[in-house]
Order: sequence, then C-alpha cells, then structure tokens
Amino acid sequence: MNARQNKRRLGQVLIGLFALSGSVWAQSPTGQETMAQLVQEIKQLQQQDHDLQERIRLLEARQVPTPPANMANANPAPVPAQPAEQIPPREVPSPAQTDWHQVHGIQWHGYGEVNYKVLDQRQPELGTGGFVPGSAGNFYTGDFDLFLSSKINDKTNVLSEIAFGEGAHQDFSIDLERFLLKYDFNDHLKMSFGRYQTGIGYYNAGFRSASWVLTAIDRPLIMEFPGDGGLLPLRSVGVSITGLVPSGKLGLNYLFEYGSSDTVRQDLNGSGTVDDENNGNQLNVGLFVRPDVLPGLRIGGSFYHDKISDSTLSSRIRISQSIVNAHVVYTAHGYEILNEGFLIRHAPENSRIAFNMPAFYSQISKRFGPIRPFFRFQYVNTNKNNTIFDDVGLRYGPSFGARYELNDYVAFKAQLDHTLRGGKPNLNGLQLQLVFTF
Repeated sequence: MNARQNKRRLGQVLIGLFALSGSVWAQSPTGQETMAQLVQEIKQLQQQDHDLQERIRLLEARQVPTPPANMANANPAPVPAQPAEQIPPREVPSPAQTDWHQVHGIQWHGYGEVNYKVLDQRQPELGTGGFVPGSAGNFYTGDFDLFLSSKINDKTNVLSEIAFGEGAHQDFSIDLERFLLKYDFNDHLKMSFGRYQTGIGYYNAGFRSASWVLTAIDRPLIMEFPGDGGLLPLRSVGVSITGLVPSGKLGLNYLFEYGSSDTVRQDLNGSGTVDDENNGNQLNVGLFVRPDVLPGLRIGGSFYHDKISDSTLSSRIRISQSIVNAHVVYTAHGYEILNEGFLIRHAPENSRIAFNMPAFYSQISKRFGPIRPFFRFQYVNTNKNNTIFDDVGLRYGPSFGARYELNDYVAFKAQLDHTLRGGKPNLNGLQLQLVFTF
C-alpha cells in the first residue's frame, strides 16, 4: 500500500467516524468499542503514512540528479584508454591506426598485402614472400597477419602474432611469430615472457612483421628476417625486460634480454640452401635515450652475443657471434629519419681468425597529406671466407619510392631498387604493394 492509498483510506475512515459520532455516544458500550476500534485504525494508518513518507525521502536522497537537457552533452564522460600494450607501439606517425576488434575479451587486429615485383634480369635471387627466385616478375601475397591481445588485469596481458605466409608455389604456412605474457610492474620494470622480436637495434623492436606498419615495401637487408635471407637472429624465446632509468629530462631506458634463438636462414642467391645456425642461449643488453628537449629523438645502442654453427660444414665448429648496434632515430612532425649501424663479428672456436662484417642503412621520409615519399640507402659487406654469409658478399645501393594513404585502412606503395653486388651484375627492381588493415 502506497502513501496515496493510505490517505484515501484515512479519509474514508474519518467520514465514517463523523457519520457515526452523533449516534455512538448515545449507544450502548458496544458502540463505544466500535469507536475505539476506529480510532486505533486511524492511528495505524497515520503511522504507515509516516513510514512511507520517510522511505520516499531516503530513496530520493540516494538518487543521482539528472543533468538538464541543455547540459547533458556539455562534459561527456571520458572514454577509458586502452592499455598501452594492447595496441602495439607505433613510433612512425605515417600509417593510421584503426580500432581494435573485440570478441569475448580478446582484442584482434588484422593486416594483409598484395605485391608485384619485377627485376631487370632472371639471375637467381631469393625473393621475399611468394616471389619466385629466377623469375623476372610475378604477383604474390606476402604475409597475412593477425594480432591478438587479451587483458588479464591492469598490469598483465597476453599478446600474440600469427602470420599466414605464402611460399614459392602459392602454398601457405602458419607461423606463430610472437606470443608473450607481458607484465608491467611500473614504468621502470616491464617484463615479457615467451617468443619476442629481439631488441637488436631500433628497427626490429619498433616494427613488426606486417608490411602495413612499414613506410617502405620491405625491410632493410640487414634487418630482413632470416627466412628471407636476413643476417641477424631477430626472434628468440625467453625473457625481455625493459624500463625507464631515473634520469630526469634525459629519458634514459634500458633493455635486457636472455633467451634461446634458432635462426634458420635461406641463401640470397636462390640456390635453395638453408643454414640452421643452432644458436646457443643469447644475451642482449641495450641503452637508449629519449630527451625531453627534442620529442621524437631516440639515440642508443645494443650488444648481442651467442654461439652458432655452420650447418653447411661437416665439422660442427662453434662460432662466437657478437653484434654491436648504434642508432639515431627521429620521428616527429611528419618526419621519419632512421639511421642504424652494425658490426657483426664471427670468431670460430680454437682459432685466431675472426670475421668483422659492417652493415648500415639510412632512411628518410616526410609526410605531405596522404603521400609520404621516402629514400633509403643500405650497405652490407660480409667476408667471402665466412661460409655462413658467403652468398651475401658486398651489397649496397639506394631505394626510393612513395606511400599513398587511400584512407585509414588501405595504402598503396611503389618502390624502385638499385643494388650493386660484388662480383655479380647490378640488380634493378620495381616493387608495387597494396596493404590494408582491418
């Protein structure tokens, strides 16, 4: 019974009471008992009405007031920001980042590409993705990548990268490029456990395998993945730790990695030779600064060490491998300026011989609306007596082209390459690429 019903009932009782009042006093004790019952009922109704009024007052006090209609959209509630690790960091400002999709708590993002590559000669040369070695030109799809992330709590999440790659005969394989359990204790201690891209230099840590995140069509040769003829161990299974060192406006960061790599590399000359280096446990340490005085600038270096074998030789002599890196990078105000140098040192055990092999690349680009032209020069010089890299030798030359953003989800790239090869004819090529994200 609500307050309005109580008041109606009370009015009916009072009317009845007044109607009977003239005769009740003149009647017998039975009438007086009836009068007493009516008075008691009035008191009960009054108490119920008081209780209901008090309950309504308490409920109204707890209610959050609704803003006026003209103020409803004045200060919209802020949208909670996604954890930093759920959207892989993008230090290059050119490619637009779209929203992640979510299914049952798992956020995912996809990337794809369609390529065409043509060379000025049919000299055998390893091609990336599904390009056929020895072919003057053909279409291929490269990799189809899926990135998945799931948040466990405010400090812990899981990240994985699955790639569907095309082979030489339009067959496809599935590769779990990365899978990580990431724990961010604070800005000074961030840990990742699982399979990660090693922090050798800037490029490998800053760019994933998807071509969408790259300005150019392909990676510099020194940073190419071993399956496409690259020289460095770019993935490992273990632990990677990074964080901020208290240094004021200097912005000093550290990197420590310990894990096991297993580099399987294809020769660049298209011979089909595959070399399994059987890497031992690797140690990688690095430092870099991001000074507040110039946002977008990063200067740093790293040192990597492990032991490898040359599987093409009958004798399994272990080789001490050390890789030193230094880099200077600037990505701000539409500019992308990347500079990295490497020194790879191979020293076979029980020998005084050591092979020192330098490499570097420089890439610069500037965004003009939807267009980003770029220029890159790269250099690699390996020792011919080093049988692991005897197919590489001396290679250097420029690449230039442009990336055009059709919209936030589709981009088109065109790239011309001129490669000088020691002891071999120069190689010229044209690459076209359509990349998309969803």
